[in-house]
Amino acid sequence: FHYSISPYWKEPMKWNFSFRSENAVYLLFIAILIGAATGYLAVGFRFLLMYATEFCWKHPSDILSTVEGMKWYFVILIPVIGGIVVGPLVTFLAPETRGTGVPEAIEAAAIREGAIRHRTTLCKIISSVISIGSGASVGREGPIVHIGSSVGSSIAQVLKLRPEWRRIFLACGAASGIAATFNAPMAGVLFAIEIILKDFEISYIGHIVISAVTATVISHHFLGNLPAFDIPQYQMISYWEILLYLILGILAGFVSVIFIKLLSSVEDVFDRLNAPVYLRPAVGGFLVGIIAIRYPHILGVGYESVNLVLTANIALNTMIIVIILKILATSFSVGSGFSGGIFAPSLFSGAMLGGIFGTVSLMIFPDIVAPSQAYGLIGMGAVVSGTTLAPITAILTIFELTYNYNIILPLMTSCIASLVIVNKFCGHSIYEMKLLKKGINIVRGHDINILRGMMVADFMEREYEYIYETSRLRELIAKIEESNYPHFPVLNKQGNLVGMFALRDLKHCLPEIEDLAKLTIAADIMTKNIYCITPDDNLATAFEIFEGKQISMLPVVDANDRNKITGVLKKNELILAYNQKVLRARTFGFGK
Repeated sequence: FHYSISPYWKEPMKWNFSFRSENAVYLLFIAILIGAATGYLAVGFRFLLMYATEFCWKHPSDILSTVEGMKWYFVILIPVIGGIVVGPLVTFLAPETRGTGVPEAIEAAAIREGAIRHRTTLCKIISSVISIGSGASVGREGPIVHIGSSVGSSIAQVLKLRPEWRRIFLACGAASGIAATFNAPMAGVLFAIEIILKDFEISYIGHIVISAVTATVISHHFLGNLPAFDIPQYQMISYWEILLYLILGILAGFVSVIFIKLLSSVEDVFDRLNAPVYLRPAVGGFLVGIIAIRYPHILGVGYESVNLVLTANIALNTMIIVIILKILATSFSVGSGFSGGIFAPSLFSGAMLGGIFGTVSLMIFPDIVAPSQAYGLIGMGAVVSGTTLAPITAILTIFELTYNYNIILPLMTSCIASLVIVNKFCGHSIYEMKLLKKGINIVRGHDINILRGMMVADFMEREYEYIYETSRLRELIAKIEESNYPHFPVLNKQGNLVGMFALRDLKHCLPEIEDLAKLTIAADIMTKNIYCITPDDNLATAFEIFEGKQISMLPVVDANDRNKITGVLKKNELILAYNQKVLRARTFGFGK
């Protein structure tokens, strides 16, 4: 057998063996395999992270006390060295491992037919362990999602499964990662559906569920059936608190908006720096180290500080300062190119916000307000809901940490309020903002994702009718009478595209058509403002142009030479291809 190499977002390794049978038992077995592989990798990642943190900070479970006893220059130097190591790794070996990893998984599911490079798994583990272990203010959930997604995609590619199954098994890996990390299989399933896929076919939810359950069982075996935090016993003292939780949700929404926009702005600043890309994480590490000298709470995932909120062992003024500094430190870390997620920083910020709000509320309304720990829990869910625009995932994540049904009503109130604020003042999640900068607008819904998986090159017509710019009006009329389609690309003598001619362009000539027939040429009446696409564009891009400009044919031009036409794409052919794709999907399951 042999393999061949292609661009990283394609199928990078094409093996000459495959399993053609796609019966239900076989596919469920693959889902179990993905869950098991991701579960073991998640456990191994946790242990590697513990060793890396111990190597850098000596006591991984008590970084706050450790930093207080260290020389200030060591606190700065450790994140800087981490950045120096991570920078070349993510720049030269696997650029897709830079940052959280979740946007890359979303992109692969939406427009790359579920294909992720095989090397991503190993590179993401190494870069994230070094990043988090050295103190970068990032979370471990994003890397685990990216690692699991890569595992699911790689297994599907090696087994030569269809693109639609690659998407499903990519989502299986993502769900398994979240399930193993939080000991929360339901949250993992909803994360995959709500954030990675944006939509789902109900008949395939079983594969995602069984992967998440398998990963959770493995996590239980090695790490125990314990929640990720020191969870207090939740109680709601009075139904009047619902109003307070509504206010908390609104505040969480504004914190989320600040977080999203600040992170995006910091990324833009680093992109404009003249410094080499591989040195930027070192700059980010320096900034994080400066903050950590006085407030080490911002280092790493920050779960130690979250537990301080949930056990009411942190002062109000510290929470106020730390929430601001954590958002800054995370923006510096992710924006500079460290590898790590924003899910944990969102939980951290939510816990601090809830702790602040709960403490103040308890001072004002001591008789009707629960302890501040309760508000810390709700705040965690509210900020996650705002930054990810995934309220169901946020609600189930916190619920599975507590298994207390009384928390559902306050959670729903705060999470939905936060969601509304972010939709109003931002409109995109923290993951979607990164994709928007790459020109990828992820729309929630299965239909648009079907179009994204269909490339113009596969549906364009390479044989097409055209006219020259010097063609006389009489020749144009004769051409229209003979043709079945009333649109023609207009070429010059060199064969380059210079305009488009359509039947409607004749309307100004109709009153004097006999007089103009010999005098007017195509160049006089053609449309010079041309909307073009390239073979590498997807049909979603073409459809947006068709609908926005109310045209029915697009010239397809060479990506390197916009004047060289290679074919045409007709709107009716696009609609026909889409309808056939949907029909196959609904008749036979996901079709090729």
